[in-house]
Amino acid sequence: MSNPFSEIRVKPDEDITELGDEHRQRMAKRDAIYSKYDPMVNEILDLFIAAHRPGVWVKDSDCSRSYCCHVAWFAGPKETHSDPYDKHHTLRRRIEIQLEMDSLCNPTGFKVINYESVDKIIHVGLEKDDLIRGIKAVME
Repeated sequence: MSNPFSEIRVKPDEDITELGDEHRQRMAKRDAIYSKYDPMVNEILDLFIAAHRPGVWVKDSDCSRSYCCHVAWFAGPKETHSDPYDKHHTLRRRIEIQLEMDSLCNPTGFKVINYESVDKIIHVGLEKDDLIRGIKAVME
C-alpha cells in the first residue's frame, strides 16, 4: 500500500528560537514576581493555618507551572487520592490567593477565593494588610 500522505506538501516548521527567548523572558518575569510576593504570602498563609487549621492544612503554590501570568498560592488539606497525571493535585484547594495582573503581566492586586463558598471572592490591594483583610473576609 502506498502512503497516502506522501503527496501532501507540508510547509517546513517555523523557527521557534525567538519564541523560546520570549518564553524565557516571561518565565523570568514570573519568577521575579514570585520572589517578590512569595515570602509575604507564605508568611500570611502560615499564620492563618497556625491559627485555624494546624496539622490539617498545608500550603503550596503554582510556581512550578509554566504559565507566565498565572501566579497563585493555595492552602487546604492533602488529597485523599493521587492523580498520576498531575502532581499539582496533591492538595485540595480550600483557599487560593491569585495575583491579579494587567495585560503586561504587572501585578495590580490579589484575588482571594474560598472554594468552600465559591461566592466568596475578594479583590484587595498588594499590601500585607490588604491580603490579611481579604483572607478574613472570605473565611467569615
